[in-house]
Amino acid sequence: MSPQEAAFAKRIGATLARARLEVEMTQEQVSESLGVNTESISRWERGYTCAPLYRVFELAALYGVTPETLIAGGAGRSLDPANDISALIGGLSHDDKEFVREWVAAMCIRLKKQAERKG
Repeated sequence: MSPQEAAFAKRIGATLARARLEVEMTQEQVSESLGVNTESISRWERGYTCAPLYRVFELAALYGVTPETLIAGGAGRSLDPANDISALIGGLSHDDKEFVREWVAAMCIRLKKQAERKG
C-alpha cells in the first residue's frame, strides 16, 4: 500500500469507526448485519485494509449516512460544500439564515473580484 493509500485507508477507517459509534453499534453487530467476520470490521476501522466499495455502501445504509460522507471522512463532511453549509445553518433562525446568506453572497462577489484581478 502506498503512503497515500495508507493515509486514505486510515481516514476512512476512522470515519467508519466514528459512524458506527454514533449509531451505538458494536463491531460484532455490524459484522452480523453484513455477514462478515468481526476482524474485517476491525481491520477496516483501523485502516489496515479498505472496505470494498459495495461494503462502504452497505455500511452507509446501516449507519444512516451517505456513502460520500464515509468516503470524504473527517467530521462527517460531505463532498458537496453546499450540503455542508446547509447542515451548518439548519438550526438557525430565519433572520440568522438570511444574515449568513447575505454574508456568503458578499464574500463570493469579493473573492470573484480578487480572482479576476489576479487573473
